[in-house]
Amino acid sequence: MNIKVKTALRAILIGATVLPLIIVAVVAALQIFGFSSAMIGDESATAGSALSASVSNVVDSYIGDATAFAGMDFVNRSVKDLNSVKGDLDNVTAALKKSGSVLDLVVSDSAGGVLYSSKGIAVGTHFFAFDDSSASESGAFVSKFFPSEATYGSDVFAVSAPLTGSDAGFVSLVVDISKITAGLTDNHFLGSGYLVVSDADTVVNYNGTTTSANAELSASIQPDIKTMLNTNTKTQDVGEKLTGGSYLGAYGSIRNTKWVWISLYPASDASSAVMLVFIIGMVIIVALILICVLVMVIATQKVIDPMLNMLASMKEINSGNHAERINTDGMGKEFAGMSNIFNEMMDESLTSEELHKTVSDISDNMLFEWDFAKEVMFVSDNFKEKIGLNVSGATLNNGKFLDSLMDDDDSEKYKRDMNQLFKDKGDVGGEYKIKNANGQEMWVSMRARCITDRLGEVLRVIGVLTDITSEKNATLKLAERASFDFLSQLYNRNTFEREFAAELDRSVGKKVAALFIDVDDFKFINDRYSHAVGDEVIRFVADVIKSKTGETGFAGRFGGDEFVLCISDPKLVENVEVLSMDIIDDLYAGYNSPSVNTTLNIKASIGIAIYPDHSTDGKELVGCADAAMYFVKKNGKANYHIFVPEDNALEGNHSYSL
Repeated sequence: MNIKVKTALRAILIGATVLPLIIVAVVAALQIFGFSSAMIGDESATAGSALSASVSNVVDSYIGDATAFAGMDFVNRSVKDLNSVKGDLDNVTAALKKSGSVLDLVVSDSAGGVLYSSKGIAVGTHFFAFDDSSASESGAFVSKFFPSEATYGSDVFAVSAPLTGSDAGFVSLVVDISKITAGLTDNHFLGSGYLVVSDADTVVNYNGTTTSANAELSASIQPDIKTMLNTNTKTQDVGEKLTGGSYLGAYGSIRNTKWVWISLYPASDASSAVMLVFIIGMVIIVALILICVLVMVIATQKVIDPMLNMLASMKEINSGNHAERINTDGMGKEFAGMSNIFNEMMDESLTSEELHKTVSDISDNMLFEWDFAKEVMFVSDNFKEKIGLNVSGATLNNGKFLDSLMDDDDSEKYKRDMNQLFKDKGDVGGEYKIKNANGQEMWVSMRARCITDRLGEVLRVIGVLTDITSEKNATLKLAERASFDFLSQLYNRNTFEREFAAELDRSVGKKVAALFIDVDDFKFINDRYSHAVGDEVIRFVADVIKSKTGETGFAGRFGGDEFVLCISDPKLVENVEVLSMDIIDDLYAGYNSPSVNTTLNIKASIGIAIYPDHSTDGKELVGCADAAMYFVKKNGKANYHIFVPEDNALEGNHSYSL
């Protein structure tokens, strides 16, 4: 029986037994837990409606008392003549307080201003239990809860009724919530279910707490408590069920109040009620699945064992043990034939790999190869020796290969080249500066090529690196010599003008200073002491100038005794006059020439031009500095001058021409 038949048999066994059993288990679990949630939700709604009746009865009794007091003549007369009836009010309040729950009787006007309070609330004070809508109430009404109310030192609410006399006003009973909390804490349903009562701000009996802010409860149930209050009427008994959150249950309104009752049953307890039935069912289904799997394993053993042996050998080969081969002992004819073909292919591959390694070892070129399928980077031995890079986990451009050895500019160029290579699926080349494992800089030339399959998908990338450090250094030295003045080791004129133009391009929005420096009476030094001493003076002047450039500035020699200094540091530009005098003073401090054993006091004239105040063009700006320097020459030398447009009108030949 071939592999396809065996695979088909295993698929049929799984499809006909294991998958249906899993589906049955999932459906059964959903049905069991769904039924449990629905049952508990219905029971919570029924229990909540019944238990909330005791709260409604307590509230109704206080409403009845408040309504009765509102109809009494002496209570109505207190609005206009409190003193005549105060004794009667005090007697009534004393009798009410004996009940233990009524803490105060308050008479107020239509706006809620207190007229009488046995507890001593100041006359004229706005009664705390009234909100903006209280004055519009046509009948008795109940306030929200007031936790730890300051006047009474306990959790209270108020029941108010409008006076029936000709004078508008209200009589209110301030009530301790103890009777309500007692009724809530003594009643439970289904073991862990219980009832809470809440207004817009406060919840009573949540998690055994007498009163607490309802924000915590609102976060544990699906609807918001304020939404409950807005969607229920005062006369509605049962509202919506809780269908989400940490609790199952229901909610409804407390009759004649702006409160809601909420029956809560922990959702976690709902599953435990049916957990035993669920566990028994799952055990039976798991046992059936195990039996089916055992039958499947036994039936396909003759196929699976040879395949596992083959896979084990392939993994060993893939891990680097290329001498490993598939053992065909005990295999059937078909698997043995397949294994022999594979072993022969590995022998040929090993021979080819050894040839490849030999070629790379005798070559000066360093080789690398990236295998897309295996995600493995191979490098030649001379690559490891010269570059010393650990390529474990490296891809071509993930920051762990050659790009990890480059500075930012070369790294970006290298990554662009790699992206172009993958885009074109051809080959690419480039030159890069890297640092090997010893921290030594070296230049390499790279050529890389994509190897693709018949569909054009990249299989691997093969690359060659050549060490071109010697050639590159020679080229750079030639370029460096062409950029610098040999005597002063400053930029020559062409290089300075190029770098100065680039600096101005980078400095948009900030100032840059150009200082044109000319050594006074330099011809006299040459004529009196010799040109050798003159060369010493040039080097001395260059050293002084270099010491003043700052971290970002640079200088150049324009020939003879003329120098130009670029200052881009904002602090130095701001104090460019001080900088100029420092240069003049340092030069005049003197240079001790070993050739003639004489100290030479060097004088210099300095012209200053500022970008962008005087020009935005590099050559024009240097010309302005030259004109300013010429002004110094015409007016006594050994000084500095900042360019003004009138300097261009001076007669004479400037030493710098555009």
